[in-house]
Amino acid sequence: MEHPYAKKGRLADVMALIQVLALDKHAHRSEEGLNRELQGAPKSSDSWLTIAEQHPEFFRANECGSHRISLISRYVQPRDDNGERGPLSSDFVGKLLQTAIELHDREMERKNHWKAYIPIVVAITAGTFTFIGIFLKTWLSTPIVK
Repeated sequence: MEHPYAKKGRLADVMALIQVLALDKHAHRSEEGLNRELQGAPKSSDSWLTIAEQHPEFFRANECGSHRISLISRYVQPRDDNGERGPLSSDFVGKLLQTAIELHDREMERKNHWKAYIPIVVAITAGTFTFIGIFLKTWLSTPIVK
């Protein structure tokens, strides 16, 4: 199973993308515009479009057009007099960022759930070798009767 939030630097990239798309006056952005605004490519992927595609919980990635990346939450905003949707409120952006952090934390816990079994495996292994040792000691110390 793929864990996109588990990639190194992914949370920071998602948070940066949320902020730009939520607070900028333009609801849609191009890859070039995001590279310019965020001063480079993402750290956890080859493109901002890939990040948007891997996180449909926040972003919409259109298959065609020049401005392919947008934030889904912008579409719940009412349109202004010019027919455009304005930037999201800072409170709402804070909630989106908190949600991204919570999703990251949950995914990291899911990815590392197997680590909870390490003490159990160590105890079973140690117990098994202890019993084998006791059996061998008893078996080897038993005199052979002819």
